Amino acid sequence: MKKIVFTAAPNKSSFTFDITKNLVDKYWDDIEIINLYDKEYKLGFLEFEDKKNISISNKVTKIQSKILESEEIIFIFPIWWWGVPAIMKNFIDNVFVSWFAFEYWKDWKKELLSDKYWKVIATCDAPSNIYLENSDWTWINLKTYFEKSIFWFCWIKSNWVLILWDMRLKSEEERKNILTMI
Repeated sequence: MKKIVFTAAPNKSSFTFDITKNLVDKYWDDIEIINLYDKEYKLGFLEFEDKKNISISNKVTKIQSKILESEEIIFIFPIWWWGVPAIMKNFIDNVFVSWFAFEYWKDWKKELLSDKYWKVIATCDAPSNIYLENSDWTWINLKTYFEKSIFWFCWIKSNWVLILWDMRLKSEEERKNILTMI
């Protein structure tokens, strides 16, 4: 199964980046990594006067082609302020647009990416109790954001959301064990 990984890992010595490298080692012949911070793929903010006439850059077209060629889409990023980094949100706004990911019909929509699967792996330095003190809002928020707000709309099949809490407190051995399970 061909996989494409979109990562928002600005620090190449971070555990988030280690997860990405681990997937390359595991699926080296069947995976492509796109770091949203790399100059080749870094996108400007979405701008338009008329949403029916959005100008699509060559970078976006290239990324969309790669998505169409893959079967599984994996997002890897650190949790910042209870959500995805801004660069990831901007990426989604630019790439998963009408006519590529879905089309509107009279009373409904047509999903255009129904042969795809997705996964989300998020790292978090903070302990889970900070996020879970009042509820499991972060997990629910991320799951809802990807599963219901984006991929349901395109009919991409869900796989799972994995949040790795307390990363700043993990030993090197614990991090290695996590990598073996991903």
